Amino acid sequence: MQKVSWLSRPTFVKQIKQKFDDMKYRSKLVFLCILVSFLPLSVMGFFCYNQTIKLLRARELSSLESTVTSVSDSLDSKISIYQNLLSYLANSNVLAQFSSYNDANAYDQYEYLNYTMDVFLNATYLQHPEIRQITIYNADGPMTHGKQLRPISDLEGERWYAPYKISTQPTWYKKKDGSLLVIQYLCEPYLTYIRSYSKNYIAIQLNADLFFGDLDGIADNFHIQIDSPSQTLFSYKSDSMLENASDFRKWVTRNDLVDSSGWNVTLERPEKMIFASVRQMGRIIIAILFFCVVVIFLITQLFTSFFEQKISALHYYLQRIKEGHLDYHIHDDSKDELGDLTNNLQAMIDEINRLIREDYQTKIKLKKTQFKALQAQINPHFLYNCLSLINNKALMNDQPEISQMSQLLSVFYRTTLNKGKSETLLQNEIKNVTSYIDIQRLLHDNCFDVLYQIDPNLPEIEVPNLLLQPLVENSIIHGILPNKIKRGQLFLTVTKVADKIYVSIMDNGVGIPPEKLATLLTTDSSGYGLKNVHDRLLLAYGKGSGLSINSIPGQSTMITFMIPTN
Repeated sequence: MQKVSWLSRPTFVKQIKQKFDDMKYRSKLVFLCILVSFLPLSVMGFFCYNQTIKLLRARELSSLESTVTSVSDSLDSKISIYQNLLSYLANSNVLAQFSSYNDANAYDQYEYLNYTMDVFLNATYLQHPEIRQITIYNADGPMTHGKQLRPISDLEGERWYAPYKISTQPTWYKKKDGSLLVIQYLCEPYLTYIRSYSKNYIAIQLNADLFFGDLDGIADNFHIQIDSPSQTLFSYKSDSMLENASDFRKWVTRNDLVDSSGWNVTLERPEKMIFASVRQMGRIIIAILFFCVVVIFLITQLFTSFFEQKISALHYYLQRIKEGHLDYHIHDDSKDELGDLTNNLQAMIDEINRLIREDYQTKIKLKKTQFKALQAQINPHFLYNCLSLINNKALMNDQPEISQMSQLLSVFYRTTLNKGKSETLLQNEIKNVTSYIDIQRLLHDNCFDVLYQIDPNLPEIEVPNLLLQPLVENSIIHGILPNKIKRGQLFLTVTKVADKIYVSIMDNGVGIPPEKLATLLTTDSSGYGLKNVHDRLLLAYGKGSGLSINSIPGQSTMITFMIPTN
């Protein structure tokens, strides 16, 4: 007899279907929304979690590799400096010839040690003040000289010392007092261009704390150790790592070799610390998933409650429309009668709004037409012809100042009117402001001086019309002219740096009181006119392009702004 699965039994399916049908409409929507939303969210969350863990692990290990390489490169650079310096000293005839003075008389020894060797080494100390000591170890005689010339027996107390460990190449060791020593054989004096090495040594002694000092910051979360081929030169663990050493069972280690010295740089970090961010990210992802489930549930509750309130909402919208509020937008995707009623109501509202906009735009066009009609009454050609006539008459009657004023006015008004355009070339804007400055100087008997610093390679870009003139006018009228004590100075600078143009206007006038300065760019201050320029700059170029005003009362005021060239 064939067995029938309980899932395939018609009665069971009917029971499930019946229970679903008996559920309230809102409960059905809640169940379906949660089911449809949570399943893909769970799959996506699990996938993102695994990928994030892998990426974070790879990033931490890559960071460890990068750190050990950086430490190795930094040490290689330092080591090369001192090894090259030691080689230079070891091959110097000034130091190599000291052995010839072992059997010399006391006067010759004194003269060589104090006036030749000391002077040579002191010059090295001046170039490298971080060097603790430069010492020559004498194997040929008893001659000594302070710390700079010592017998080889001084090295015999060091654990690392053995004659075979010293070579013709610089070798690094750590002394008992903790200092670093780089040492090699000292050369014999040149003999017919043949270089040979003596049994004497020369060594540079360095402060280990200074040499490895910059590694302490790197080692805050690491155990860093630097080993030469024969001994450990540096080892450091932060206090936090020492206190929690029992918690760190597994370590991740990376090594790198310093090419110039054969040092081995070892960087260790507890696996627990490396993957702490990974575990933290895992907890964050789980928390985000839980938060998403809660948000989905809440959104579903709100979404389903909307369907129950469609009728009451429609009534509410009708009341608001009756009161004259036509800024609502309602829509229903359903094809039932309630949906048709809602959409038809919205169509009616859209039509009313369209008619209102058309009426408003018609009135605006009418105002613009009236404004253009008023503008047309001002004939700029008539003004230019009059100024040209004045210029000719002034020249004929030998009146250069009147001629200059008429020419300046012609340039000023031509660039100001700009054929009715709201934008002009930057070069034309500069012409406009320079002509305005010259007019002001003529009007006020040249009572102030002007210094221009204009970049000759400015690009030909368009800028809003009349940007500079209100700023210069502000400096002259409110800064320079009220200052009766000293002669006025006005500075105009326009420079291009990278893809930006920087403009500054500075005067040595009376300055702006702090209480007034705080409100210049936020309120329409009478007589200053700066807010208008500031607002136009922000509108044209966005944040970062507005005016910046700095003023010292009684001394000076500087206004700056920036224009992007792209």
